[in-house]
Amino acid sequence: MLKVLKFTSGIIFGVFALAIFGLLMSLTYEALGRIFPQSFINQLWGLILFDIAAICWALAFAFKSGTVQQYAVCALGFLVAFVGTMTMVGAEVMLSGSLVETNNNLGQWLVYGFIIVTALHTALLYAYHFGSAALKQEIEVGIARGEITTEAINQATHQLDMNKVTLAETIRNSIVANVQRDLGLTPAVGTIFQPPASVQTIPHPVAVIEKVEPKTARVPLAERTKFFLQRFTKRLRKKS
Repeated sequence: MLKVLKFTSGIIFGVFALAIFGLLMSLTYEALGRIFPQSFINQLWGLILFDIAAICWALAFAFKSGTVQQYAVCALGFLVAFVGTMTMVGAEVMLSGSLVETNNNLGQWLVYGFIIVTALHTALLYAYHFGSAALKQEIEVGIARGEITTEAINQATHQLDMNKVTLAETIRNSIVANVQRDLGLTPAVGTIFQPPASVQTIPHPVAVIEKVEPKTARVPLAERTKFFLQRFTKRLRKKS
C-alpha cells in the first residue's frame, strides 16, 4: 500500500506542478497580449523571457554551474524571471477583474517591466557564459600573455636605447669602409677608416720562379762508339 501511495503521490505532485506552470504561463500570455495585441510571435518570446526563463535558470543553477560566479548569475536570473512572471500575472489578474480599482498607468508599467526583464536576461546570459571556468582561464591567461609581451617590448626598447651609440658606431664603420673601398682610398689601419675584416684586402701570393741550371750536354752513343774504335785502332797500329 505504501509503495502505491508513493508512486501515486509522485504522479499527483507532477500533475500539480504542471498545472501551476500552465496557470502562470496562461496568465503571462494574456498579459503579454495586452502589450502585443496583434503579434503572436512576440507573445511567445515574452513567455520565454518570463516563465520559461525561470525554469531554465533553475536547471542551470542545479546542473550546469561550475563556478561561484555562475551559481550567483543563475540565482539572480531565476529571481528576475520569477519576479517578472509574478508581475505579469498580478497585472493580468488586476486588469481582468472588476473587484479591484486599477491604475490607468498599469499598462505602461507592464511595458517598462517587459523592457527591464529583457535587458536583465541579456546581461545575465553574458555574465553566465563569461563566468565559465574554461573561458575565464583563457581570458586571464591571454591578459597575462599580453602583459608579458608588452613588458618584453619595453625592455628591448630600453636596451636598444642604451646601446644605440655602440650600434651606431658599428654601422658607421661599415658605411665608411664601403665608401673608402668604392673610392679606391687606402684604408688607415687602426682608425675608423679601417674596413671590417670582411672587406680587408688579402695580399696576392707571389709566384717564386726557380732557376734551373743548364745541364751538360751528353754526347750521342754513336759518336762515343766511333771515338773509342779510333783510339783502339791507333793503339793496335802502334803495337805492330
